[in-house]
Amino acid sequence: MDKTRIMIVEDEGISSAYIQGTLERLGYLVTSAVSTSEEAIEKAEKDRPDLILMDIHIHGKIDGIDTANEIRSRFNIPIVYLTAHSDEATLERAKITEPLGYVLKPFDSRDLKSSIEIALYKHKMDTKIKELAHYDYLTGLPNRSLFFDRLEQALKQAKRNKKDVALLMIDLDGFKCINDRMGHEAGDEVLIEIAKRLKYQIRDSDTVARFGGDEFVVILTNLSGPGDAETLALKIVVSIGKPFHFKTPYCAIGASIGISFYPTDGYDAETLLKKADVAMYRAKENGKNNYQLFHDVHNKVNGNIKEALALLLKFVLQHKAAWEHSDWLEFLISLKENGFFISKTIEPHVGAILGTLKNFYLLPQTGTVSIEELLSRLCDEAAGFIVETNGIWTVQEWEAFTSSIESKGILLDEQMAALFCDIIETTKSLHILCC
Repeated sequence: MDKTRIMIVEDEGISSAYIQGTLERLGYLVTSAVSTSEEAIEKAEKDRPDLILMDIHIHGKIDGIDTANEIRSRFNIPIVYLTAHSDEATLERAKITEPLGYVLKPFDSRDLKSSIEIALYKHKMDTKIKELAHYDYLTGLPNRSLFFDRLEQALKQAKRNKKDVALLMIDLDGFKCINDRMGHEAGDEVLIEIAKRLKYQIRDSDTVARFGGDEFVVILTNLSGPGDAETLALKIVVSIGKPFHFKTPYCAIGASIGISFYPTDGYDAETLLKKADVAMYRAKENGKNNYQLFHDVHNKVNGNIKEALALLLKFVLQHKAAWEHSDWLEFLISLKENGFFISKTIEPHVGAILGTLKNFYLLPQTGTVSIEELLSRLCDEAAGFIVETNGIWTVQEWEAFTSSIESKGILLDEQMAALFCDIIETTKSLHILCC
């Protein structure tokens, strides 16, 4: 078991050495022993000890009480005062910093150990209580309460630094069907997985919170421009759009996202939320499974996913699943000439579809139908299914789709079926991004 890490803040060298020796004999690890308020704050930030023993009277610009207050508010490190001063005025000031212990010098080592262990236990319990109050029980994401606190802090910082903040309101499309048809347990599994996917997409400096039910919200800070929020929104739509695999046939849902910006769309949390919500409903009215800015400043190029998939398949068949980098570049140019805007965000998805088509093409020939004809029919079926469902389908729709393929005499072995699912999944992503 790792030793408890303790920092000592004491301006008398002999006392500091004695305290350190006592702590080490008791089995604790002393991270540092400092004598000034400035050193204490710096070391607390750098070392993040489990607990700090703080003398009230120390050297520096501020005393131990004010130092403890700053450390507690900034780093949430528990403080135990270790001092010879016990006058009432000092005690009243010390209470403001919410210390978890107060030991008078000279002290007995057993009393010191008891005070430290009680302080650590109290801090652990307080942390758990705060987590229950500020975090969603199911997903572990910040809840509404913590979200509003984080948003207020982000807006204050943005005002000081003259930076933009984006608010992304995310509502799941097709989630109700999972609860209705597969049960709330499956619905909870989906929400937990979505929380993981969202956390993976954002930076440590940003916040993703569960706003309630199947609604999530993201605070995006330190933007270099509106494009940062749009890029993230695309990644989120694609990430959430990946099918969820259960014991039963898999299903897919989508995400409608509304985006508002500080200071362009508002200066306070309430205004930004309302405008992000309006934009989110615009996304739903626009066919769902997409994003909209409040001012709708982005222009997405409309494309026909059937035509795109046909061009991709034609490329694979023409090159017999073997092409050079120059062929790839020429193909991207031809896609743009056919009306498809291929950005750095979209390009990997084009490559993923080509890779899957290539793997299918290289499968051993079976049956009477050529691999070229089989791929052509499957691509047509995949594109039709994605357009019909707009990339969001239920288990029942998936079962009906696979049954219809079999009824048309398209028989797939296990390996082909897996690759066909990959074709649908990668094409769905391209459909979301381009169409």
